[in-house]
Amino acid sequence: MKASAAERYFQWELDQGVTAKIRYTEQGTEQAGKPPILFLHGYGGMIEHWDLNIPEFASNHKIYAMDLIGFGQSEKPNVRYSLELFATQIDAFLELKKISRVVIVGHSMGAASAIFYAHYKPGNVAALILANPSGLFGDTMDGMNSVFFGLVASPLIGEALFSAFANPIGVGQSLAPTYYNQSKVDSKLVTQFTRPLQDRGASWSYLSPSRRPNDFKLNHLEKPSHYKGKTFLIWGAEDVALPPHKIIPEFQELLPEAAAFIIPKASHCVHHDAHEAFNQRLRQILNTL
Repeated sequence: MKASAAERYFQWELDQGVTAKIRYTEQGTEQAGKPPILFLHGYGGMIEHWDLNIPEFASNHKIYAMDLIGFGQSEKPNVRYSLELFATQIDAFLELKKISRVVIVGHSMGAASAIFYAHYKPGNVAALILANPSGLFGDTMDGMNSVFFGLVASPLIGEALFSAFANPIGVGQSLAPTYYNQSKVDSKLVTQFTRPLQDRGASWSYLSPSRRPNDFKLNHLEKPSHYKGKTFLIWGAEDVALPPHKIIPEFQELLPEAAAFIIPKASHCVHHDAHEAFNQRLRQILNTL
């Protein structure tokens, strides 16, 4: 994706006296009868993680993508990161662009943020298209993972682990389990995910989900959600961390109208791991809106 040509920044005042520089990109032109699309990356991701998707749709849609605060090339201030914060960022961006209704395509944490936003601002969302969303985990957190997240939540140990993993080797090892097609975990992808880890303040955002896991869960939202609009779940069949047969029913309790599509030979990063199948499904969905 030629993101750099349309790359922009805006200064977001997220609290009195607290601002953050947010990176976004926009492509395509407004289409009559078609709401714009906003792409939101997952944990550790960035705009470029959509580089095999956005170009396929920019000729027929007005498209935006954003680096969530604390990730990508957006600023990383020492604030309380949460799904609520990301939802507030979505709202601020839509106000900035004077967008009254939007289709949100979100992956993982970005998808959870979209659900949070739609729950509180349902009238602003034309459709949710959610790729392996996080936020509801069922009983998938095994003992070792619980121990690990407990360790990371300890400030000193967390900082040490962050330093150990904030390099290409650590990033590559972290990305590998989220892909079925291991050839996709190449040096370009690893570099994209490693670079933001070197930014000032990166540990504040990257360690937040383990330090305050409840801030990144959707359990507290009313079931069913206040959002009653069109919803589509697209899931990689080989996602070990969030297996579809366990997690999809949980999301359909929250979003009862959600249609679910499972893509074979794809893991957690389904949109990039199996981009052709994902794009085909996304195109079919957009054609129904």
